[in-house]
Amino acid sequence: MEPFFEELIVGCFVRVGIGMKDGRSVYRLCVVQNVDASDPNKKYQLENRTTYKFLNCVWGHENSAARWQMARVSDSSPTLEEFNEWRREVDRTGGRMPRRIDVVEKWDAIEKTNSFVYSAETVKQMLQEKKSVSARPLNIAAEKEKLRRELEYAVDREDEAEIERIQTRLRELQAVRQGQEQDKKALKLAEMNKKNRAENYRISSVKASDRGLNPGDAGYDPFSRRWTRSKNYYSAKQEGGPTKTDAEETAQAVGKDTNKEGKAMANSAQVAAGGAGKLIDTRAPVDQGTESNSLHNFDLRISLTRLEGFGGAYGATMAFLDRKQKIEAKIGCRVPENDGRNHPLTLSVGDYKRRRGLL
Repeated sequence: MEPFFEELIVGCFVRVGIGMKDGRSVYRLCVVQNVDASDPNKKYQLENRTTYKFLNCVWGHENSAARWQMARVSDSSPTLEEFNEWRREVDRTGGRMPRRIDVVEKWDAIEKTNSFVYSAETVKQMLQEKKSVSARPLNIAAEKEKLRRELEYAVDREDEAEIERIQTRLRELQAVRQGQEQDKKALKLAEMNKKNRAENYRISSVKASDRGLNPGDAGYDPFSRRWTRSKNYYSAKQEGGPTKTDAEETAQAVGKDTNKEGKAMANSAQVAAGGAGKLIDTRAPVDQGTESNSLHNFDLRISLTRLEGFGGAYGATMAFLDRKQKIEAKIGCRVPENDGRNHPLTLSVGDYKRRRGLL
């Protein structure tokens, strides 16, 4: 896009397509208020290029400014009907009517563009703008390598503005690459899900014909889901329903008497068992010992005096040392306390507890 476009287009008339009516395109004659290039992320196609610049156009009063894509602007001349509609709208809303001198000045400005001289700075700015509006570079790796070389050159020159611009561009390229990777992953997942759905549908269609098979038939799958029909075995009594018969009431009364007699017999049997010294409390000790331990309030007559003859608590250690000394005195060499080998006849602590039933 030409470098003088944003300044030259202000105040010009454009023919904007606003929609369709009766199968025909409807246009309005508007005046360009300014060019909006505030959001570089909102891009659209304009002929064979990509741009993010929009036109703020006025139809009638300046308060009616609206943003339009340049792709909606017609390249044909306006009709007399469209001009009259614009004029009536300006008169109705109290808008500003262009003066003759405004038209002459704009015409002269347009004529001067034919002799516009492109400087080196202008060409560089146009190239940067062209790169910035491109959707993505052809080769991100090559573009990043080029920017790194430019960054080194800018650092040598101590050009802070150029360094900031290159670093911003590098961050944009990194974001584009991450977006591409995410898009690839999303496409792969979507394709895989599509294949899985098709495969599941095919399998379910094949198994639908096997539901009528019986055990023993060819192709019968015992693990496949079977169609079942629910059945209620209990129905709540409704109001106004049949009342109990005499036989039912009699059976219920007999059942109550039987329960009372059974409880009385159980209580008498428990009392008799307690008098005979039998265990009658079979409740599990789930009280963490707070209640069951209080029942064992007697002393156990256990004497450990006989163990004192074997050295008491240190008897095993003393016996081991005594045997060790005898072997060393007889053989003449030191016996290690641990030879570092696993002996097949040696029991570990865990095996000992398992054999004793402690685990």
